[in-house]
Amino acid sequence: MSRTEKKGEKRKIPWSWIYIGATVVAVLLFGLFNQEFGNVFATLSRLTPGFLLLGIGVSLVYFLFEGELIRLLMRSQDIHLSFWTGQKIGLLGIYYSYITPSSTGGQPMQAAYLLRDKIPAGVSTAVLLVKFFCFQCAFVLVSLASFIYMLPKLQAENPGIIPWIVLGLVINGGSVVFFRAVFYQPVLHGLCRAAKWITRRFPRLEKRFHAQEAIDKFEGDFSSYSDDFQSKKKSIVLGVLGSIPQFVLQMSVIYFVFLSFGYRSVSYWEVLAVQSLLQVSVSFMPMPGASGAQEIGFSTFFRNYFVNDDLYAAVMMWRFFTYYLVVIAGAVLVVADQIWYRKKRLRQALDVPPETE
Repeated sequence: MSRTEKKGEKRKIPWSWIYIGATVVAVLLFGLFNQEFGNVFATLSRLTPGFLLLGIGVSLVYFLFEGELIRLLMRSQDIHLSFWTGQKIGLLGIYYSYITPSSTGGQPMQAAYLLRDKIPAGVSTAVLLVKFFCFQCAFVLVSLASFIYMLPKLQAENPGIIPWIVLGLVINGGSVVFFRAVFYQPVLHGLCRAAKWITRRFPRLEKRFHAQEAIDKFEGDFSSYSDDFQSKKKSIVLGVLGSIPQFVLQMSVIYFVFLSFGYRSVSYWEVLAVQSLLQVSVSFMPMPGASGAQEIGFSTFFRNYFVNDDLYAAVMMWRFFTYYLVVIAGAVLVVADQIWYRKKRLRQALDVPPETE
């Protein structure tokens, strides 16, 4: 690449990483002004490592479910992904969801990676939206059951968080209805028409990407899935049933953090229920990985459980295992995959067939 071309390039500002870094600094500053901060390192040094390893193991099984459910739903469209491709697409989806506002980047980036493997964007988007629909159904069902289970205790000990839980249930329940509606042809056609109207307002976008034609192709590919949506009931039911234990696994990590701090008096089901209610209360926050809201919410929901001046240490440990570790692993995967893909393209470019005599 020439120097002129390099000068003409615009450097991308990594806003997501800047926000995550700012969140880390904010959490540390919060700790500095918290009377528990002086006890953090002493508390962390006393944790039981075996329980933390069990928490990591549970997270790995959660990732396994993610990749396998994607493969299951892809097979319903006669698209067969290898085990490792499914795992890669699953982890990349979680990674991009964690670093984009309101978790909006996961499915688009998964579709982009699948398009690289010659899977049409409309088809992959439809399958990934079904995957999201299945997970949201499981999310709402488990959270609603947790709310009913915990309501008497919440009314007695922490009534201020009940409106946030109800709001979260309504918003996430609404998302289930919306994404189901996308598979009705009139709704899909209306959304695509709106997208075409928007692109016409930007002629350069249309000229460079042929946006109108791309939207028509996307609608056709998506419709090939949605036309047959009813016949895919079996795979969708399996997707919901598989998403319930997946969500439970994700919510169970905090229990092993809880045990590692030496707490044994509270049942697994109660800790699981409180964690799911925390998740439903902050999931709609428009920040990457609900950063900030998750930490504040944890302090509010679990303040009556971590009672030995270790709440702040628990926040740090829980967030590290459930968020920052995933972001680090996802970033490594993205870089490794890009290196592998470029080498593959280079080998293909150099693989000139021998001349025939």
